[in-house]
Amino acid sequence: MSQLLERHVVHCPYHLAQRYLADSAGPRAASGDAGLLELTVSGPGIELTKSVVATFAPATDPMHFDQPWRIHWKPQAGPYPEFDGELTVRADENYESALLELRGSYRPPGGALGAAFDWAAGSRIATATARALLARIGDEMESRYRRDEESKQRSNAS
Repeated sequence: MSQLLERHVVHCPYHLAQRYLADSAGPRAASGDAGLLELTVSGPGIELTKSVVATFAPATDPMHFDQPWRIHWKPQAGPYPEFDGELTVRADENYESALLELRGSYRPPGGALGAAFDWAAGSRIATATARALLARIGDEMESRYRRDEESKQRSNAS
């Protein structure tokens, strides 16, 4: 079993970042529907995109600070691992930003050969994939925050 922990700074206040993630994950979790999620990893001269079937469900933070979301994804095709983990917005050191965290585990397919590939390259691919996913979610949160702030400024100017 391989472990994964990646964080990404989101330039958006913590309470809003939590709400934006809930607005995105919550309806999927409430419906119980699995949805397609595109995962992309880029490297020198390569870009790989794979579709996975993802499910979200609310999880519990034992300290009751954050609202984690359980996330599970399974590739639609190919010898790629399934992932089980949590996606959480955490408070950052200042009011203007938050941390988006993905923590979980996966088992490389293919037994000993898969484990050897994971040791040689697969874990770096998993890390790059997690970073790209967090960056994409973070970009969406930051864009929504900018739109909300611009809308407030227009309303105040009227």
